[in-house]
Amino acid sequence: MNIFRATLRQTLGSLRLIWLLYAITLVMALVAALPFYNTLKAEAQNSLAFLNLLDGVDYTIYSDFMHRSSRAIMPLLSVGRWLGLVHLFVSVFVAGGILLRFAQPRVPFSVGLFFQGCVQYVGRFLRLFAVSFLFVVVGGGIWLVMGTLVNVLLEDVLTERGLFWIGAGFFALFMLTVTLVLCIGDYAKVLMFREDEHRALRAFGQAGRLVLRHLGRTYGIYWLLIVVGTGLFGIYFLIDGWVMMSGWATIIAMLLVQQALIFARVLLKVWSLGIAYTTYETLPKPVITVSPVNSSFSPITIENTGDRETAID
Repeated sequence: MNIFRATLRQTLGSLRLIWLLYAITLVMALVAALPFYNTLKAEAQNSLAFLNLLDGVDYTIYSDFMHRSSRAIMPLLSVGRWLGLVHLFVSVFVAGGILLRFAQPRVPFSVGLFFQGCVQYVGRFLRLFAVSFLFVVVGGGIWLVMGTLVNVLLEDVLTERGLFWIGAGFFALFMLTVTLVLCIGDYAKVLMFREDEHRALRAFGQAGRLVLRHLGRTYGIYWLLIVVGTGLFGIYFLIDGWVMMSGWATIIAMLLVQQALIFARVLLKVWSLGIAYTTYETLPKPVITVSPVNSSFSPITIENTGDRETAID
């Protein structure tokens, strides 16, 4: 719990960083939202049918609108997919700056220094993202394929309820595998940052062994943050169901609630990396073996003591 308090205190002390990340997220959202809004406004042609959507989803209105205006809407959906890829890149890009902030807690926050850290580590973290994505596809895909095969084989034997629980079990294994890979990816980022490691696969393997040796202090905390984030979404949906969209006042109120949720998600992302960084500092460091140039010499084993200061070249 000391790690929770210490990292939360440092995260809340970096509000300028959080506001910067929130502003970047907001700008990316507006790039997609404003053209989408203008297109919807033009295609709606002052129709009052859309006011019925304030009371809830009406599939008839949606299907009629898409049938009439799909040519104008589909290019915007394609832009949204590209912006999703941009969002993934930005999330990888800012990781180096976030870790640099936790490595230098007493240094006043500087936007220039933050982006300097982002640029220095983005190449390594992109390679790490590719490695993590490969493990997600292979590790998670195995459970989905096995679940599909088991459901097909037992389709004539079990009832729909039994098939549902089998599918739910394999989906749970899929989620556990994916979240474990993502957790290892976070610790691999910290390892590459602290140990100046350039090889993504090597860092992922070392981080995997570290996480598996200390599941409670690494993966357990990671899942705790997932539960916190899920709880925030649950609170939002409760508020959304309680507030009736009856006018501009309630629409603006829900807009503020949505932005508060986005801000909280940004804070959780920063906090999660901060916890990974601080936890890594408290765990036994990985042993780095350097192979000698002359094969007649014995390998040199160097243990990281963890007291080295991180610097930007």
